[in-house]
Amino acid sequence: MNEAEKQLRKRRRHIKPATSVNRKHAYMMKTESVARHERSRIQIRSEVMENR
Repeated sequence: MNEAEKQLRKRRRHIKPATSVNRKHAYMMKTESVARHERSRIQIRSEVMENR
């Protein structure tokens, strides 16, 4: 039982940083997506104004 507990503790120690990294990555992806959409809107407006 003692050996199993050690392995479980090691696994938990690695899971914790992995979840924080995943959370940070998801946040970055969301903010990049918002910025990309905003740049897209600006580009569309400029092309429409150019065509007039």
